[in-house]
This record gives sequence, C-alpha cells and structure tokens, in this order.
Amino acid sequence: MDLKKRIEKFKELEYEFNKDFYMQLKKEQKPHTLFIGCSDSRVDAENIFQATAGEIFQIRNIANIVPREEEPGTHPSVVSAIEYAVKILKVKNIIVCGHSNCGGCAAIRKLEEYKENLPYTGEWISQSISISNYIDYKYPDMSEDNKMIMLEKLNAVQQLDNLMTYDFVRQKFATEELNLQAYYYDIGTGSISVYDYNSVFSDMIKEITSSRKLFLDQDKKMLS
Repeated sequence: MDLKKRIEKFKELEYEFNKDFYMQLKKEQKPHTLFIGCSDSRVDAENIFQATAGEIFQIRNIANIVPREEEPGTHPSVVSAIEYAVKILKVKNIIVCGHSNCGGCAAIRKLEEYKENLPYTGEWISQSISISNYIDYKYPDMSEDNKMIMLEKLNAVQQLDNLMTYDFVRQKFATEELNLQAYYYDIGTGSISVYDYNSVFSDMIKEITSSRKLFLDQDKKMLS
C-alpha cells in the first residue's frame, strides 16, 4: 500500500479538476450532519450519504458510543466535538450509526477479557455493558448471533438517549432545530435501518437506562 502515491493521485485527479470547489471550501465548513460512527474502516459516512467534503462532521470511536452527561469518568474529547457541532456549526442532524459484525459490540460480550488484555478499550466499551446484560436477562434463550445483532442495534439507539442527557442537545431537539436518528448499517447487504429517538426500542432503552442508574447508585454507595 503506497499511501504517498494515493496522496499524489488526489492532488492530480481530484483537486486539480475541482480546484474552485476546494478554494471555496477553505473559507469555512457548513456541515448539515454530525455523524457518530464506529471506528470500523468498513463504515464510510461519505459513501453511505453520497456526500462531498464539508457536508458531514464526524466523530468515530469504538462501538459508536456517546458518554452520558451524568456519569463519572467522562470523555471530553467526544462531548466537545458534539458541543461544537451543535452550538457552533449548528448541524441539523445527529446520526449515530451502528453496523453489523461490530468488533466493539463483540468485545462488550467479552468485557472482562478485554479489560485484562486491552484496558483502555475495556474501560471505553464498558459504558454499554448494561445493554448486553439487559439482552441476556430478557432473552436468555436467544442465540448468540441474534443477541449480537440486537446489541448492535440497541447500542446505536441507546446513544440517542445518551445524547439527550446534554441540555444543549435536548433544547435543540425540543424546538425541532435538531433531528436525532440511529442507523443500523448491514455491511453485507447494504441495507440501512433507521430509528428515531422515539422508536420501537424506546421501552427497552428506558429499562436499560433505569438498570444503568441503579448500578451506578449501588457503585456510589460501595465507594462512600
């Protein structure tokens, strides 16, 4: 893989033929959408939306997670990008995109192993362990493959609830200045399922959030 040659081809084949576009683009960015996606290299936001440079502001991380406002040990790099997108860039949409065969979600199913071998990854994905636990509790007889698919979908929708823990998101959503949606991208088929904040999973998300808060309260009592 010769990355230097690819850079040269970009300048020769892309930039030179669209110089006016890039000269205009250098002045400012006006993205209409904040895309919160998994770091997985197979998830390509520009390709999915058929978008050009300047349209999509992106946050990528393992398992497309948004930290909740009220939880300890926050991750300001993710939240700062959300804050900037909403307050400064004034995006009209926030899309959280989960996907099939997600390694991050698979790691949640083996959290203790990951905490031991990949401590930073384990700490990060532990934010979604309540979803995995909920699925095991509610659907004990479900096959592991189906549990994985449900986890991938619920994890994407859960992040909409996590986003709504921030006042600046909640206010924009209430005035319909901001649209929140979760996508589930099936890489093998190319199909994309779309879920609104109030979706078929809403009741499940409420239960998961309640159990999450209960766990945190118990944790605080143990530490006090």
